[in-house]
Amino acid sequence: MVDYKWEVGTYFAEKQDILEAIKSYALDNGRNIHFVKNDKQRMRVKCVVKTWQLRTILDSHTCSREFNLKLIDSKWLSKKIEKSIRDNPTMKGVDIREKVQRKYNVGISRCMAYRAKNLAREQIDGSFKEQYKRLYDYAHELLAKNPGSTVKLKVEDVGGEVVFKRFYVCLKACKDSFKSCRPIIGLDGAFLKGKYGGELLTAVGRDGNDQMLPIAYCVVEVENKESWRWFLELLIDDLGGPEICASFTFMSDQQKGLLQALDDLLPRVDQRFCVRHIYSHTSTNLGDGNEKNIRALNEDAYKHLIVIPPRHWSRSRFIEIPKCDTLVNNMTEGFNSVLLSTRSKPIITLLEEIRLYLMQRWAKNRSSIASFTGSICPKILSRFRKESQLTKNWIPSWSGNKLFEVRHMYNNGDKYVVNIDDSSCTCRTWQLTGIPCSHSLAVMKFLNIDGETFIDSYYFKSKYEETYSTIIYPINGAKMWNITPYPDVYPPHKRVLPGRPKRKRRLEQWEMRKDESRMTKSGLRKRCRICRQHGHNRTHCPSATQPGTEPGTSATQATTSTQQSEIAHESQP
Repeated sequence: MVDYKWEVGTYFAEKQDILEAIKSYALDNGRNIHFVKNDKQRMRVKCVVKTWQLRTILDSHTCSREFNLKLIDSKWLSKKIEKSIRDNPTMKGVDIREKVQRKYNVGISRCMAYRAKNLAREQIDGSFKEQYKRLYDYAHELLAKNPGSTVKLKVEDVGGEVVFKRFYVCLKACKDSFKSCRPIIGLDGAFLKGKYGGELLTAVGRDGNDQMLPIAYCVVEVENKESWRWFLELLIDDLGGPEICASFTFMSDQQKGLLQALDDLLPRVDQRFCVRHIYSHTSTNLGDGNEKNIRALNEDAYKHLIVIPPRHWSRSRFIEIPKCDTLVNNMTEGFNSVLLSTRSKPIITLLEEIRLYLMQRWAKNRSSIASFTGSICPKILSRFRKESQLTKNWIPSWSGNKLFEVRHMYNNGDKYVVNIDDSSCTCRTWQLTGIPCSHSLAVMKFLNIDGETFIDSYYFKSKYEETYSTIIYPINGAKMWNITPYPDVYPPHKRVLPGRPKRKRRLEQWEMRKDESRMTKSGLRKRCRICRQHGHNRTHCPSATQPGTEPGTSATQATTSTQQSEIAHESQP
């Protein structure tokens, strides 16, 4: 009945039929109606809402069509492009101008296009400023629906106004889930691209299937020692206190102020640094680098690398408690990549999309593992089978009890010592990961032992089910939130930096690939055209840096050219 057209002269068999038709029409169109007259012979019905009627039209024009109309404003335009912005939030201003010109044959300015886009995004995601006012209401709703969670809002008084400073969330389900995981946590920070800026701090663990498990997240004003300390204090309290967290391993990218804050709260805690970031920091000073001659090539780069203790970045010095041998902080980087599109949205929309993602992830993992038939998590089982395939290259030799020497089939100098009773191998892979290596599996096959029984319990299916047995409960929309008695929170005062606002992070040197059609020289050793030595090119050749020589010209070439010019001068009459 939505598209039904009423026509004069339509016949109905009974009065009840027309009543049913009117009710169906009103219900399908969502309109309240009023029976002005309703007796045995007549019926008059009108809409309850008052309407305006067009009485006179004079549509004859003698003027020509204009391209720029003053009646068009950004508010009207935002309603017309709202659907397009919803489908494509990154739509550019030039695309909006072209779309309006093609559809309406009118022109709009660049500023109007951007204003209309911002208004449309406010209608979709909400207002940046207005959402700060409801942070107390949102925190109250979050705690009411997820009891046992930790939600902290920190504000400050600036000129009599309550101004936002920080917001911390650690859901009860995330706390309980981490108790079944390995004691390793990745810490990272990412900048927010919204109207008022800020930083998003995250703490992420690893579940039994070697995938990320977000624990807590926090919005702060800036990434420094004070903000990291506030975040870590709350995180440590949620995970059991300093005594329990002192046995954890924290992995980071050496962010600003993080190391100092962590040393103050947990002085002797084990820390790991992401080797990719160590490489990028070192290669900034060293260039492509030559590991054998780092000190000879660049003293500053050598000093930068040597001051970092190997226990932070070398597997040979890692402790065995975390049962994780990762060298990179991919667990937090993966979580940040999921939140990439949300970091430009208003604060409550940002926090809600994070919570919604976690709720769906917990439910999906809980459902997927229920249909898995094995006793070991899928990714761990795949890694175990790859190690089993490598056992064909290793030959075990019995020493006594369950102590073996394992040597490579084709390289007798490649040997390892395996002790089954101690669950150890001198390659340290078994101790670091809790998964038997190919050397130990070769011994187990020799002893006719099932290697799966030696996999650490962190990787069992039962442990994974225990991890995601908790539920992140849904919450109501903003219209259903209780109004708290706290004052409205104002957005922080964003410091305006000189120049055009930066929307993208600064890429590392290895990420800048200029031409996709040509193969890069990454990984190839440089060779100088002057001295024929590896590790540098002619620009940085030591033989070409003597005084009085051109860059790229050797001292021998310069001397030869000088002698030739003197001979030519003497031969002149």
